[in-house]
Amino acid sequence: MMDNNFFDYSLAMERIKSVTGCKTQQDLAKFLGVSQSCISDAKKRMAIPAEWLLKLLRKQGINPDWIRSGIGAQYLHPSESNSEILPNSQHRPSSSCMMQEFFFSLVRRAMDGRAMDSKKLT
Repeated sequence: MMDNNFFDYSLAMERIKSVTGCKTQQDLAKFLGVSQSCISDAKKRMAIPAEWLLKLLRKQGINPDWIRSGIGAQYLHPSESNSEILPNSQHRPSSSCMMQEFFFSLVRRAMDGRAMDSKKLT
């Protein structure tokens, strides 16, 4: 769940609805692949589950930070064909991706290289 101290739940939900084209909780539940009661529960808690942000990123390239704050790029990746984003191992980070994601991608690649080097030694 997102930290309620750093975002306005109502505005974040409006951004989600606007970018997905969903008008009702039922529409949003169908889009996210969850039950309508999950949408109601999130509203009661005033918290957006991280899984929803991940689904929005994977399905349409929507920037989770933009959902949360309304600041920055709306999309991390162009979503012209509405095709799902490839896993990190199949593409290089785009110039608009967050620095933290880029850093973790570099660390993963470095660790993968170390694992390959140690296998060569044995």
